[in-house]
Amino acid sequence: MNRKWIEPLLLTLAFGIAYYGPIQTSKLPVFSGQFNDLDGSLYAVRIYDVVISVVLVLFAARNLIPASLNSASLIRVGISFIGILALGSLLEYGWDALTLRVFNLPTGPGEISDKMLIYRSRENIELSILTGNLLVVVGGLFYGLVMERNQQMRRQETLELKNLEAEVKYLRSQINPHFLFNTLNNIFAITTRNQDQEGSDALLRLSGLMRYMLYDSAVESINLQHEVEHLQNYMDLMLLKYKKDDPPDVDFQIEGDPQNFRVAPLILLPFVENAFKHGIDSKGKGHIHIHLDVSDDQIGFSVINSAFPDRSASPEYQGIGLDNVKKRLDLHYLDKHELGIIVSDDEYKVELRISP
Repeated sequence: MNRKWIEPLLLTLAFGIAYYGPIQTSKLPVFSGQFNDLDGSLYAVRIYDVVISVVLVLFAARNLIPASLNSASLIRVGISFIGILALGSLLEYGWDALTLRVFNLPTGPGEISDKMLIYRSRENIELSILTGNLLVVVGGLFYGLVMERNQQMRRQETLELKNLEAEVKYLRSQINPHFLFNTLNNIFAITTRNQDQEGSDALLRLSGLMRYMLYDSAVESINLQHEVEHLQNYMDLMLLKYKKDDPPDVDFQIEGDPQNFRVAPLILLPFVENAFKHGIDSKGKGHIHIHLDVSDDQIGFSVINSAFPDRSASPEYQGIGLDNVKKRLDLHYLDKHELGIIVSDDEYKVELRISP
């Protein structure tokens, strides 16, 4: 059975037992207002109660838990809370009125059912629609908090396992970084001695990239400004192979202050790598337009680059590291990110939004 149906079925079973248990275990006729278990009207009412209760719990658990405690989120949750409570109660009142007419039960004020006169020895239960639905919605909130907590714990365990696996792979594949840095320093000394300023700058950028990848990125989150500097260094290195007097159209625009946001390290680089791989041809023709928009509650990152039919690129725009970054986004920002990839004949477009 599909897992998405298990939760509603279990909730239906739980509410069914809660609502029908007192009716089935009673040895006396059971009445609730005009409804009773003798003609089946109480069962009809309870069926709808079960359905409404399951819907209210699922809605509350999935939509009434604010992603953050700012005023906008709390107002939205409050309006949704009142709206779903009112809608559920109105539907339930309507169903009760319809059931009264279908079973030909008294509907006027002060009228009583003839069965209530016949069965004076009976068990009475009260159905308070609004109060009952309020308790159900509040219960749904607590249920959602428990489920979210369990999901966070499972995600944390998965993330720790992934990090451990990545660390093991890293240790297995790592060449002694001190040797690499010492070699880079030696080459840098040679280029400086020969007054090769361009080569010296390139080596410094490469050394910075390596240090960032080997050391600085070995944390769960990093200041977005550092990630931006890393992207800029990478782009500068990629542009070295093209003519200075006729460079490709590469533009990186930033709005907002990256200092005020933290992200998982190396989360943006794969999109830029793929842009350079697929967006610039061997003659330096093509364009790459990158835009980073930083606000208080989210970042928006878009990469638009030209496409060339003769260059290898799958329709799904799968490139170096793209599968890994999707998995990392799910691990670090589950339900807190949106990733869209649009492919056309002449252009690729990636749009990513991340909330803290």
